[in-house]
Amino acid sequence: MNTSAPIQLLQVFNGGKPCGWLGQTPTSYWFHYSSNNPQQHWVSLLMPPTSNFYQQPELFPVFGQHTDRLNQLHLLNGTQLGALSFANPDNPVVTPPLRTPPLLHAGQTALIANPGGFQVRRPFADTLVHHPSCWPMVQHLQLSKKQIDPSNRLHALRWTQHVQHTHDWVQHPRPDLQPHQHQLYGFEAIHSVLNINLTQFNTLAKNRSKFAQVLQEVVRTFCKNPSAEMALLALLLRHLQLGYLNAYLVYEQATTQTAKQQPRVLGLEYLPGTPLP
Repeated sequence: MNTSAPIQLLQVFNGGKPCGWLGQTPTSYWFHYSSNNPQQHWVSLLMPPTSNFYQQPELFPVFGQHTDRLNQLHLLNGTQLGALSFANPDNPVVTPPLRTPPLLHAGQTALIANPGGFQVRRPFADTLVHHPSCWPMVQHLQLSKKQIDPSNRLHALRWTQHVQHTHDWVQHPRPDLQPHQHQLYGFEAIHSVLNINLTQFNTLAKNRSKFAQVLQEVVRTFCKNPSAEMALLALLLRHLQLGYLNAYLVYEQATTQTAKQQPRVLGLEYLPGTPLP
């Protein structure tokens, strides 16, 4: 394949294991699970494996959290937050992840990889790295966590308890991996859960009251501790509006051993983001 030609098909990996195919036609995008097993890991809460094939005009939000082009998804291989990664089946070479923190501009976030770890984790970075300008925000998040969730019942912001700050960067363990455990959780951006694109989500965020109502409805629908989740959400709402924080829904992926019909949602998670223009 000509390296400059648009990629029209990607193999999708979930938790480091092949799970399906993501393709593009002149008029639409499609995703096809590689197995007919309804108990397999979900790629998205809105795309359960009870249906084997999905198609729509725009790129599915769960795949389009960072880009709207398959070429760029391939380039992001190994640097995705959460379980999903991608490979070009015509040139399935995985770019080795970075071993040292890259140079970051203010507000930017990057991933670095731990060269050790279990095989299932090797395609994914073990550490999140932020520009040191994020440190005041992290300290605010630590205080918010202690204030709203002193018993640590919520999944949200547990990563802030393990943050390390140096003069070069702010780093912490990936929030989808519990410290000293190797379970990989599913991560899905809120706009993906709502089945809207990022531009539509940013437009929604400008209306504070409507934005709050929508996020509260997500909490009521999915989260197991809605009252505590809403209290924390209210405290962080302004930061979410301005883009200083990004919100994700975290879920525990079903396995064939547990034979669950759907993933168990653990709650919301918040990570530093790039402020909106």
